[in-house]
Amino acid sequence: MNRAAIDEAHSLIRKKKFSEAIVLLEGVREIYKNSFDYYLTLGIACLNSGDYGSSYRNFDEARHIKMQDENLLLGQAALYLIRGDTVSAIRYYLDVLDLEPENKKAKSALEFVRSKGDYETIVRWIDTGKIREFFPEVPRKKSFLPFVLSVVGGGVAACLLLAFLHFRDAGQKNQRPVVESLVLTADDRSNLQEKDLSGGVYRYILSDSQIEETYEKARFYFQNYRENSSRVEINRILNSNASEPVKAKAQMMLSYCEEPSFDSFSGREEENFSYSAVISEPVLYSGCWVVWSGRITNARTDGEAFKCDLLVGYENLERVDGIVAVNFPSVPKIEGDRAVKILGQIKVEDGKISLSGRSVYQPLRKN
Repeated sequence: MNRAAIDEAHSLIRKKKFSEAIVLLEGVREIYKNSFDYYLTLGIACLNSGDYGSSYRNFDEARHIKMQDENLLLGQAALYLIRGDTVSAIRYYLDVLDLEPENKKAKSALEFVRSKGDYETIVRWIDTGKIREFFPEVPRKKSFLPFVLSVVGGGVAACLLLAFLHFRDAGQKNQRPVVESLVLTADDRSNLQEKDLSGGVYRYILSDSQIEETYEKARFYFQNYRENSSRVEINRILNSNASEPVKAKAQMMLSYCEEPSFDSFSGREEENFSYSAVISEPVLYSGCWVVWSGRITNARTDGEAFKCDLLVGYENLERVDGIVAVNFPSVPKIEGDRAVKILGQIKVEDGKISLSGRSVYQPLRKN
């Protein structure tokens, strides 16, 4: 029986025949153009072959299809590690452990960064190939731990990592000064949940440990200038059964967040949430800033304001991920016949999302 190209590529990668896997996969790119597994597998093959630029591009394509996958996050973390950007690598390994608390590669990589993570050692590990022990493997059927163990393990891993990241010198260089008023006090920790739930509607019912962990994640992301990720956790708090003092501190954290620019997203792909992620649970992404590309339609002016619809993902005239209403307070310079990137803030009303536009980018028209 003939095997699918993707299955054959998996076999070749396990046999360390990376170049053969790349040639095979490049030959069927058109067939698998919307396949997460395809781009992940090709990214892993390129990573192992030393073609880090191609690996980055394929992982990025995979991320547009599915953001939360431990093997994809391991691959992207490895690329940051290879660059010597240990702070970004640590963030990705934290995300891996959020998904899979007992992930051995993520734990091993974090221990490596903690004990040997200087650039000279990383270069030597790249040169000898030892760095590959942190690379992801091609997808296999997963076996899952019991739910309770997963929750307990996730809480412990998150606490350990937050402490590790807070005190690590390399991380400190890229952190905001600690805002003392945002730290949960002993009183806050003894009253994490709302006592009477009869008077409100709560989208998320969280335990004491979940509330504390969610808040600390929000504060960690805020300290590390990952304000979009912080907003997601803050939104989870604000729409939960967390107590009013905890919610008040979460709201205060929001007040310190700064408006981004296009440059703010450069090299920080993890902060630019995809349309599919946002539409899956809009309430978590309310207030987040995104840069979405596509083409505009239904453009119109309303007094001094400008309104249009953005066909998200349609910049190459191939597929439309979704249609989002965009509102600008004044008329931007947009040529409607060309692809566009829009920086805007997500607004949610009656479960529907729109963008409050801030900036527009269009590449220069070729002569």
